[in-house]
Amino acid sequence: MPPTNSNNDKPSVLKTTRQAKGLTLDIVHEATKIPMDVLKAIEEGYSVRILSPFYYRGFIKIYAQFLGLDVGETYKHYGLDQAPKATAPAPSVPPMPTRRKAPKPPKVTLGQAQEWFPGFFNPKNIKRIFKVIGILVVLFLFVRMGGCIVSHLNKKAVPVSKSVSVVLPVKEVKVHKLESVKAPSENHKVEVAVRAMRDTWVQVKTDDKVVFQTTLSKGSMENWSADNRIELSGRNIDQLDMEVNGKHIGSLGGGERRIKKVLITKEGLTVKK
Repeated sequence: MPPTNSNNDKPSVLKTTRQAKGLTLDIVHEATKIPMDVLKAIEEGYSVRILSPFYYRGFIKIYAQFLGLDVGETYKHYGLDQAPKATAPAPSVPPMPTRRKAPKPPKVTLGQAQEWFPGFFNPKNIKRIFKVIGILVVLFLFVRMGGCIVSHLNKKAVPVSKSVSVVLPVKEVKVHKLESVKAPSENHKVEVAVRAMRDTWVQVKTDDKVVFQTTLSKGSMENWSADNRIELSGRNIDQLDMEVNGKHIGSLGGGERRIKKVLITKEGLTVKK
């Protein structure tokens, strides 16, 4: 990552703090996983051409937290603002209305019923009630037996139809395996910068020549450039936060998406599952 602009007039608070603590750049690099050339650029006040402001602010925050400095004051030292995010007030939830229990109906005893309906509970009326109940039970059993007989006769009379198998035509479904993202290059070069969100094994080819083949640990960053094309392949490619030709693309997918290869040209990015 070659440096472009410099601002060496300001003394670096990160550099002076690191030196005061007796730490070397190698120790900071191993602890924070920030690339060595980015650490030097931050301390000396250089801005890196391929490093976006998004990553520049992030690396300064990681460096300041490692040295125990206030992130907001460090941002002011480098001319960066840090506006606090406004939090929306939590919506008030109205209290749930309490449900009143319905009153239970009063229990009626046999003695009370006899008092309310005098003359109804006499021996003659009780006999009549039992006779009516017996007649209803006999009618129910007779109807039930008649229904069983009719259904049995219908089963014998109805012929069994042979089963017919029907094959319906299946419509052809087109599956798109390639997806593209437009990110045209402005300096006639193909450039890509990646940051691993988890441990990722990557193989990189620039103009059909293998230049990188190892595992990127979580939080580490790498970048490459070529004249015509850059090809990335490996495992967990969808877990790379990418910047293509100076444009921040982000990650390429989630857990249900398995990406095998990414091709980057001057026009942009093409993904192959």
